[in-house]
This record gives sequence, structure tokens and C-alpha cells, in this order.
Amino acid sequence: MIISKPCTTMKGVIVQPYSWDKEVTVDLKKTAECLKGKGYQVKSVIPKMMAIAVIDGYETSIYPSGKVIVKELTDIEMGKEIAKKIIECAGLSELLED
Repeated sequence: MIISKPCTTMKGVIVQPYSWDKEVTVDLKKTAECLKGKGYQVKSVIPKMMAIAVIDGYETSIYPSGKVIVKELTDIEMGKEIAKKIIECAGLSELLED
């Protein structure tokens, strides 16, 4: 499942994948390579800390916990759609099934 909510401090949307069964972890380097392969711009990757990518025109921060912040976006549903692309690249597609 994924949980999303507005982020008031960064003016954006926070999306967090969650599993009852296992800890959610994202390999930032592999996820960044997948996103690049799909034609998205990856601005930077700081292993075990954060990756920054531009998806559908929105800058996103991606964290090892799976948390995604889509900056300058207020539409929660669109934030979920952008985060789903990242979650799929992270190999966590099973978390998209509610």
C-alpha cells in the first residue's frame, strides 16, 4: 500500500510505500539507473541517503525508506502516480496492490 499526504514544509506531496510484512528499503543506485533507462533525468544520487530525479516535470526526492517527496505539487493523486513509477523501478511493485 502507499500512503500520501501534503508536505507543507516543502510545498509538495509526500508518498510513502508501506508493507505489513517486510521492511521497505530502496537501493537508490539501482532505482536511479532504472529511472534513467526509462528516460527520466536523475540529478544526483547520494548512496544510502537520497536521490533526486525529475519525473513528469516535477523534482522528486527519493529516500532509502521508500519515501518520495514530489516538490511543487499539490495534487495528491498525481503525486501517487509519479511515486508509482519510482516504486516500480525500486522493484517494490507488490506494494502498489492495496
